[in-house]
Amino acid sequence: MDTLRKPLFFIAAALLLIAFMIEMGSSVVPDTYELPGFGIPYLALIDGLLLYVVATMGAALIIPERIQGRIQGIITFIVSLIALFAALGLLLAAFAALMAMISLLLAVPFGTAAYFAGFAGFARGAAAITLSVLMSLKLGFAVCLILAHQRFLENRGLVLLIFTSLLTNVLVEFLQGFPPGFLVSILDALAAVIIAVLALIWSLSFLLFSIPAIVKALRVDKAFG
Repeated sequence: MDTLRKPLFFIAAALLLIAFMIEMGSSVVPDTYELPGFGIPYLALIDGLLLYVVATMGAALIIPERIQGRIQGIITFIVSLIALFAALGLLLAAFAALMAMISLLLAVPFGTAAYFAGFAGFARGAAAITLSVLMSLKLGFAVCLILAHQRFLENRGLVLLIFTSLLTNVLVEFLQGFPPGFLVSILDALAAVIIAVLALIWSLSFLLFSIPAIVKALRVDKAFG
């Protein structure tokens, strides 16, 4: 980290944090920041994990490596466990909503009427603008991170996680943009299901990779104890 360009790194972290807060705001404060559907808020599942990775890299700048090595595995285990349960709960919620909307749409005539009354009007414009802003922030984050230190490209896990973040953004934008207007709510819920599954996979991988670090830290503590 000696050749890290710190200003660019912190700009990258700030851009990602802003994107994450936008995604969280779309579900946490719906009365003041109205965004439709599930897809955009669910992006926070992936970007929250990415933000944690960036935070650990930033922590390495101020926390001695010996101390960080002992606590990072435990913190990663806790964060990944929380993310795992959150992704599972949100997956079930999105899947239930998806099945309910499909059932209503196919239950002619009264269910279909109820679907059109409750779900056919999807605010595509607001969602599209937000997704464009999010993509710009994430691309800015990726560029600044690479410019901060080119060796970040050698971290395959980090690169794959960034790619997943960008891919899910494109996925939501595509599934909200191409279908007829009355089907957008259903495709948006499908996007949320896919994102939650990806978040489950990433959370599980974080959890598994944290275990060797915990074991190593315990051995070191035992050796010095």
